[in-house]
Amino acid sequence: MNASHEMNHLSDYVALAIAIHGVALVVVNMTPTPKDNKALNDYTRLLVKFYRVIEVAAGIISPKVKR
Repeated sequence: MNASHEMNHLSDYVALAIAIHGVALVVVNMTPTPKDNKALNDYTRLLVKFYRVIEVAAGIISPKVKR
């Protein structure tokens, strides 16, 4: 597998994670319980950390792909 192909799959996973997060937001906003709001906040923090890791990895990989 080449790096370009792997990056295409990575973008699919990121899009899936964003879609899941959107669905979770809708569920939380439709239910008035603080327990799920706390769970979403924990999940959101984890998602932000994961996204930062992806950004760093993309910054490292993309210069190598251009070579």
